Amino acid sequence: MTDESYRRLLFEVSTDDYESDLQSWLDFANQVRYFQGSSNDVASLKRLDDYIRADTHGEAKDDRIYYLALSPTLYEGTVNALGDAGMLDETNGVRRLVVEKPFGTDLDSARLLNEAIHARANEHQLFRIDHYLGKDTVQNLIVFRFGNTIFEPLWNRNYIDHVQISVLEDLDVADRAAYYEHSGVLRDMFQSHILQLLALVAMEPPATNHANSLRDEKAKVLSAVRRPNRQQAAANSIRGQYNGYRDHDGVSQASAISTYGALRLFVDNWRWQGVPFYMRSGKALKSKFTEIAIQFRQPPHRIFDVEDASGLVPNMLRIVIQPDEAIRLTIDNKRPGPELRAQAQELEYRFPVGMRDAYERLLLDAVGGDASLFTRADEIELSWAVIDPYVEAWETELASQLYPYARGSWGPIAAAQFIGPGRYWSNPA
Repeated sequence: MTDESYRRLLFEVSTDDYESDLQSWLDFANQVRYFQGSSNDVASLKRLDDYIRADTHGEAKDDRIYYLALSPTLYEGTVNALGDAGMLDETNGVRRLVVEKPFGTDLDSARLLNEAIHARANEHQLFRIDHYLGKDTVQNLIVFRFGNTIFEPLWNRNYIDHVQISVLEDLDVADRAAYYEHSGVLRDMFQSHILQLLALVAMEPPATNHANSLRDEKAKVLSAVRRPNRQQAAANSIRGQYNGYRDHDGVSQASAISTYGALRLFVDNWRWQGVPFYMRSGKALKSKFTEIAIQFRQPPHRIFDVEDASGLVPNMLRIVIQPDEAIRLTIDNKRPGPELRAQAQELEYRFPVGMRDAYERLLLDAVGGDASLFTRADEIELSWAVIDPYVEAWETELASQLYPYARGSWGPIAAAQFIGPGRYWSNPA
């Protein structure tokens, strides 16, 4: 392709963003260049380096970000080629690497990949991107927890019964079936998105909001998550597969890959000891829905008659990350009328529409060198250390236990039994 034909292609997929402001598009497009080569070929990258230097007209300082939007199998070879081509040297400007997930397939592979990249680039140059961390509602967790004194004293085992983290998708695997056959729901969603949400919910107050301070506290939480053996991991998880998954191209008719999973984790520290963290994710479910739900304990003593208290429910704080970003708090009130009857009511704050896309925010942070919302090397390895026992248990102890579920449902019926008795999944109305 030429520069111009590539720009036309970009415009075709970006029309909605620029149709009302064509001049903005032209200003942007004039800065876009197209270059063809192999990402892990040193000769190609040296030609690219010369091309960039010529395009910057020999400026003394030349800051660059290399976004590795590649198959994970190419990460190591590409970083080695960048290093051999001298394109990671920061003598004449910053050199940053943005790396997509998945970062490894287990603890051993993630550790080897970290070591291989660190042989060529320093940790401060690496920005492992997880778009969930760029969402305003996820970032708001830090402000909500540490900016409001009414919640932080209650944010512990004395007042919280359990925590739920749900990342549900209504779409099936579609054309990602071949990838999914090698990953499954644990590697695809739990190791990255869900454990990052758990870390933000459970971490201690950081000293500052600077990158290392925030990431230090997240790493402490992940290191405190209980590591089960295979039998314990099996007892604290269930897995499922939606009906019709095996009909996708590239999927075996005997496939035992999980498209739904639910885990029960425990964080072994003073704040959270004994509080279960229920985590679930799945494909082809009833709706697209991501939420953190904190259910508080029941009052220690009920002063109401059974009939009067028939409408009482435990207080629950819901932080909805998508699609309708909101914070909802369920409280118990008296039902209007002459009789003393209770009813549950919900207080709600909705985030404004039109918030910046998560990737936009994260790319701006990468440009500015702010790594607060990017995952550090130790976090990656700790996350895999948490998930690996469950992967192993699903391939051994639970190899024959794969619950089917209907498309458009909330998952396997066994999921309701898994969280109960006396507890229930927080599903959208």
